[in-house]
Amino acid sequence: MRNLLIAHVTGRQVNESDYHKLRHFFMGLADVSEKVPALVIEHADLASLWQSLMYSCGSLEDRKTFIIDQFSDFLESLEKDTQTSEQVARSHQVLTEALLHDTWNKAIVSLEKKPEVAVEQMRLMVEQLCYQLLRNVKVVPDPMQHNLKALVGLTERSLMLSPGKKYFHVIKELVAGCEETLSAIENFRADRTHLISGKIDSADRDLSSAKVLVSLYGSLCSMLLSAWRVHEMLIEGESSA
Repeated sequence: MRNLLIAHVTGRQVNESDYHKLRHFFMGLADVSEKVPALVIEHADLASLWQSLMYSCGSLEDRKTFIIDQFSDFLESLEKDTQTSEQVARSHQVLTEALLHDTWNKAIVSLEKKPEVAVEQMRLMVEQLCYQLLRNVKVVPDPMQHNLKALVGLTERSLMLSPGKKYFHVIKELVAGCEETLSAIENFRADRTHLISGKIDSADRDLSSAKVLVSLYGSLCSMLLSAWRVHEMLIEGESSA
């Protein structure tokens, strides 16, 4: 992320969506979110950052130095945190069934100690998978749109573009409704305090709802990835026909 911002403030072209993905990823990790550089927290997009540094740092070298200084403590904390380093590396891997299940299992293990972190890791897995599948089908999402529901919806519609009309219903049966499913999951996450009441104390409630959310996000990932595998098989079948 530091190199991306340095490239941006020194006049080189960068991918805005990469910044949003990295910003979302690090701010979603409870262990490091408080150490994220202030400029990343304050600026939700690159245009805002550019406007800010254009006046406070006159030269390209000043802007580069400012970015490096802002990230020094953050990068040092990451180097000391092996677990976070592993999570960063995993976020850039191609998401396969093995990696999905590995992340899912680790989220389940971490539920007892850090339920919110486990939930956010699985939510980010959905986002990572959507970007991966969109790249596979050569669909470019709107760089200014960073809503997960919209991203899942675009992925759903893109996967339906199977190699022939006769296969459309196969993919449709697998992915139709993924956007609505994600919306239902997000609504449950937002409203769980009111939905789960009674004599359950807050800690038990948070853990119970986190277990549900981890399973729901994982199931959504599994469905999307399975739909992609079917999409691949249909393409291969059409090519060999």
